Amino acid sequence: MDAIVDKLYRIFRFLLDNVIGYISILIMLAGTGLAISEVARRYVFDTVFDWGQDAVTYGMVGAIFLYFAVTQARRSHLRMSALVDALENRGYERFVLVMRALFSMLGVGVYCAIAYWGWSATERSMELARKTYSMVILIWPFQAILLTTFILLALVCLFQLYQDVRALMGKKVFEWAPVEEGIEI
Repeated sequence: MDAIVDKLYRIFRFLLDNVIGYISILIMLAGTGLAISEVARRYVFDTVFDWGQDAVTYGMVGAIFLYFAVTQARRSHLRMSALVDALENRGYERFVLVMRALFSMLGVGVYCAIAYWGWSATERSMELARKTYSMVILIWPFQAILLTTFILLALVCLFQLYQDVRALMGKKVFEWAPVEEGIEI
């Protein structure tokens, strides 16, 4: 069973790192390029696209959200480890493993709930053809990106929950994937 889940997680991580990650980077670069061109158009030609600010804002936020799944999978999110380190140093490794598993389970639940509720909001935006403030860009693609992100985050947390539960059982899975790699503050 561990070998099958490991293979599935490797495939998922490959897609996440090499497809989703680069898509979000490209969206961010396009948004940055558009923002720079809008500055030049404003101050050199005294004109801007009506939709430019909306495209930059929604594009950047969407790209950042997509990349959240990549950073969560790498466990390279921001973390404050003083309490965890103190508990581990005092011999409460098992308690830390239980807490890690509980937070992974909580992540699965929260992200699935947000995706569930977001689905109907995205469908409604498509039906009503809702647009951004500029009244040019449809809002549903942005909502679809957010929905995709929460589905990806739920899957990441599900794999991490599996890793955490197996660690509680004394087994090590996904040895190639870090358990804690947070950015220390």
